[in-house]
Amino acid sequence: MCTAVGLVRAATVADHIQPHKGNPALFYDPANLQTLCKPHHDSAKQRWERLGLVETGANGWPVVAPPGPRR
Repeated sequence: MCTAVGLVRAATVADHIQPHKGNPALFYDPANLQTLCKPHHDSAKQRWERLGLVETGANGWPVVAPPGPRR
């Protein structure tokens, strides 16, 4: 996310790409983790999750969740 807006910050938070919502399979899946800086994790990422934009694309911007039940 930082790189997408031209910033260089240390990634200090392990973030779940797809919110685990208590699902241990998602919680412990290393493929479901990405590193983020704390400011992006605590602000932009949280807003995206509330809006249903739960995944981050290769460019660092959110990917719209497909229609249907939320993951």
